[in-house]
Amino acid sequence: MKHIKPLDSLRAIAVFLVTVSHWFSARHVINKAPNGVIGVEVFFVLSGFLITRILLESRLKAEELSIGKIRALKNFFFRRALRIFPIYYLLIFTLFIFHDWTGTNIKPAFIYFVTYTSNFYFYHLKAWDGMISHFWTLAVEEQFYLLWPWIILFVNKKYLLPVILFFVATGICSQYLLREIEMGDILTISCFDAFGLGALLSWLTVFKPQALISFYKIIRLFALACLIIYFTGLYQQWIYIPLRTLVSVIALWIITYVVYMDKEEREIQFSFLLNNKLLLFIGKISYGMYLYHRILPSLTTEVLNRYLNNHFPLPEKYIVYVLFIENFTLLILIAWLSWKLIEAPLLKLKKYFTYRSVVHPGKEESLVAGN
Repeated sequence: MKHIKPLDSLRAIAVFLVTVSHWFSARHVINKAPNGVIGVEVFFVLSGFLITRILLESRLKAEELSIGKIRALKNFFFRRALRIFPIYYLLIFTLFIFHDWTGTNIKPAFIYFVTYTSNFYFYHLKAWDGMISHFWTLAVEEQFYLLWPWIILFVNKKYLLPVILFFVATGICSQYLLREIEMGDILTISCFDAFGLGALLSWLTVFKPQALISFYKIIRLFALACLIIYFTGLYQQWIYIPLRTLVSVIALWIITYVVYMDKEEREIQFSFLLNNKLLLFIGKISYGMYLYHRILPSLTTEVLNRYLNNHFPLPEKYIVYVLFIENFTLLILIAWLSWKLIEAPLLKLKKYFTYRSVVHPGKEESLVAGN
């Protein structure tokens, strides 16, 4: 699958928004916008788009080369494991070993984190658990990864679009039905609309690329309506519309724009932002940044604060911003080291999970299942 660089910039923006939502007080003016929700939904819609496109392209190539889809399934799971598992398990086992320091219940609840079911842990707890709270999104994504390949690879092609639309509707209806249940929105079924919207865009790019511009114009109108509904507060006062759905539609609009511009080889607007080298770099290491962002301040904030007070005393209202800049810089450094020393070397193993089939004498074709 062709790599679309501006999507890395969207990942960078998403991880920045999630970090802001957790590092600043909920009452701070910077968190007047639902930064955490926006960041998480961008990740979910992007995952729905990228994973579905990988699977669809793998399916088509497998069918073309008469290679079994089970092999595509196996390669997908192995490649996802190489991308996701190493630093995740390294982190949670480290937190388990030093559980007394974490101030969390990771030790008695460890089975949830090992099995990627921590969203159910928080749902039953009806509360968050400090620096390990953000792992619920990783649990949701992993549960999606376990289910979605079976659908995309094995459902009859003519039913794929209805199934994707069904998943979008299921996500919306689930949020509506669970709206009175505390933390019901972190159950995987409540996130299907975000993943499904991304999957819808993938289906279009693979099977109906000629309809992409029409889809973009339609989704732009829906996104504008979602913006109006959000800023007027109608989604709370007039009729219940899940905030996740509103944000997901807006995220889909932006992603569709990027995909369409890339397909048409047109110069993208806001190129200074979406093709910004720093954002592209942060997007590449965004998985590590997301994993570590709630743990880092517990290690560094007190030391940095003491250093500032001793050497560069500042008015209290400015200290929080200086600490944010310092911690965010350290977060980038740690995530880069994680990428360089652990993630990137292990990702080289992906080359062992590709298809190779001789199509014509002397010509070898490769099929990659996974990203």
